[in-house]
Amino acid sequence: MTSELGEFDADIDAMDLDVLDKFKLQLYRTYTKAFETHAIERFVKEFDEESHDVDSFNKIVELVIKEDPRFIPVITCAFADELLTSTFKNILPDGIPGGKGNMFGAYGPLSSLSKLIQIAYAFDVLSGDLLEELDRLRSARNLISHSWDIASLDDFFTKGRLADMHRMEELLPEREGLEEEFSQEFQPLEAFRIRVVWISGRLQYEAAAYNRSKVTRVRPSRVLYGKPTPKLLTQISSRCLQATREIVKRA
Repeated sequence: MTSELGEFDADIDAMDLDVLDKFKLQLYRTYTKAFETHAIERFVKEFDEESHDVDSFNKIVELVIKEDPRFIPVITCAFADELLTSTFKNILPDGIPGGKGNMFGAYGPLSSLSKLIQIAYAFDVLSGDLLEELDRLRSARNLISHSWDIASLDDFFTKGRLADMHRMEELLPEREGLEEEFSQEFQPLEAFRIRVVWISGRLQYEAAAYNRSKVTRVRPSRVLYGKPTPKLLTQISSRCLQATREIVKRA
C-alpha cells in the first residue's frame, strides 16, 4: 500500500494499525535493514583483509578422502576438539577465577569434546546444526574406540546417529552447473565421506568467523552465508567441492 507517508511492506500494511503507526514501524524496519547491510559489508571487508590459515583443513580433507572409514570419526573429532578449544580460548575473558586454562583441565567445564559441544551449543558459539553433526561423529568415535569386534564396524556409517547426518550429497545437484555431474546415486561410504568433508569445511569456517560476526551485532547466519560472501567461504567451498569430485572418482 502507498500512503502519503510512503509505501508499506505487505505484512505491515496488513496490521490493524493506523497509518502513522505503520509508518513508524516501516521506518524502524528500513533503518534496521540499512544498519545490518552496512555492518555486514564492513565485516566482510575487514575479514577478507585478514589471512586465514587453512593448512589443517586441507590435511583433514585429504585424510577423509583416503583413510579407512573407521578412522574418519576419530580424526574429525580430534580436528573439532582442536578448533573448538582454540575458539573458546579466543572468546573467554581474562580474569576468570582459577585461570582460563583450568577450564580445559581434567575437571574443567571444557575438558572434553562432548562438553565443548554442549557449551558451544548453549552459548551460540557455532551454528546449532553444525554442533549436532559433530556430536553424531563423536558418538561414532566412541563406538569405534570401545569396540573390539572390527567386523561389526564395517558399515557403521549407515547406522545409529550417523544415519541422521545431513545429506549434503543430495544438495549438490541443486547447485547451478552441478546438476548432471552429481545426478547419480551415491554409495553409502561415498556419501559419508562427502558429508564429513563439508562438515569439516563449515567447522573451519565458523571457527574463524562465527563469533567474530556476532561482535558486529548482526545475525551470524546472515553475515556468514549471505551476500556479500566472505572469500574464506568461497575458498573452503571450492576445496570441499574438489574433494567431493575426488571421492566420486576414487569410488
